Amino acid sequence: MQSFLKKYSIFLMLYIVFQPVLDSITGLMTQAHIDVTFGVLIRMAVMAVTVFYILIFIILNRDNKHGFRIIGYFVLLGIVSAISMFVNYKTKRLFIPSLEITTLAKSLYYPVMLLGYFYAFEELAEDRIINRFFPKVIFIAINIVSAIMIVAHFTNTSFSSYSYYKLGESGWFYAANELSAIVSIAFPIMIWYALKKINSWSKIYYWLTIIIAIYSALLIGTKGSLLAILFGLCMGILAAIIHFIQNKGDRKFAAGIVALLVVTLGGVFAAYPAMAVSRTAELHNDMIKYKKKQAKSKKGITKDQKKYVETNKTVSYLLSGRTVYFENAAHNFAKATPAQKVFGMGYATSFKSEKKAKLVEMDYIDIFFQFGFLGTIVYLAPLVYCLIYLIGMFLMKFKYMWSFKWAMLVASVALGFGMALMTGHVIEAPSVSIYFVSILGYAMLNARIFVRTKEDPYTIDVED
Repeated sequence: MQSFLKKYSIFLMLYIVFQPVLDSITGLMTQAHIDVTFGVLIRMAVMAVTVFYILIFIILNRDNKHGFRIIGYFVLLGIVSAISMFVNYKTKRLFIPSLEITTLAKSLYYPVMLLGYFYAFEELAEDRIINRFFPKVIFIAINIVSAIMIVAHFTNTSFSSYSYYKLGESGWFYAANELSAIVSIAFPIMIWYALKKINSWSKIYYWLTIIIAIYSALLIGTKGSLLAILFGLCMGILAAIIHFIQNKGDRKFAAGIVALLVVTLGGVFAAYPAMAVSRTAELHNDMIKYKKKQAKSKKGITKDQKKYVETNKTVSYLLSGRTVYFENAAHNFAKATPAQKVFGMGYATSFKSEKKAKLVEMDYIDIFFQFGFLGTIVYLAPLVYCLIYLIGMFLMKFKYMWSFKWAMLVASVALGFGMALMTGHVIEAPSVSIYFVSILGYAMLNARIFVRTKEDPYTIDVED
């Protein structure tokens, strides 16, 4: 069984590299109107095996207290989820079993894979095998995403990010928001990997992959990917400046790294007017003006459109109309039964037909409506624990947090939590959560070692 743990831990690392392939196949199948996609089946199968892996790890670890807490949590989560499903089966005006079960299965992906990756990192950290895989697998995966995006762009086979604007591209990936979240969360990790590999100017080619990744991300045309690139580069510049100040050796090289990051950031600002995201901002303002003008005509506008145009212009742009979906979902939740308020209303609260089922697309809010007051507490408990633990460690070890590893890990985790609110499709989307939970699990492993040994685990880093 110990051999199985080692091999499966390595599999979980390599599994990250294959995510873009699964996503592109899923995108092509969805375009072909195939309901059950190849990617979903593979991910659910991996989740099932990961549950077995976790149980074996707990048994062999022989920490009964820890194992009891973990098993107890998943039993509680299973009970809450089952009650929620039963309540909504009895209560919802339209209950579609396949839709509700699929949604629940996707929701359970994050807690299972978060624990699975944390254990995998623990297993591989013992003899530093981890250094051969992480964050290299993230770096390779995003390079594959970039390659697919560029091939699709230059062969004119990309899907549109915004079909109604005919702007932005999502390559052969179906969901632009999910693609944007993937690139956003992983981008700081790419910077960390590239900067650690550039130990001389002869290896500057690593930075070319960053430029290509930026170009690919900006092709998407979403606000989230642009903000993530700016945030990641700014954190990198801050870490590089601190590294320059502390480095009493080759300051010339350190200054060159600072200059490289600053020039890259300047290039993003210079390219902004030509980006799809710049054009979508203009079209958003044009659309608001058109709707307001239409509202005064005899034809008028719908109730949802009226809510949208009356929302603060900046808020409506940043959240892309999610405030309207929130108001509708909140209205349905207010009319829900007490049992639904405690255990949630399942997928998209209440709807008359599947076509009218709308998520808010802000993860924390969707989770609240899906799981209710009690269910949300149980469901988000691992994330809340990780967040509090990492914030506490960050404050306690603040002066150590500005190595490239820690600065980029902090940026990536912060973007994960932030994108879950701003764009959604992070926590409950398996294609995105796999990146988020693996990075979060890696950060937790390093933080726990740091707190336990009182020494920064500098040996767990990019492989030389």
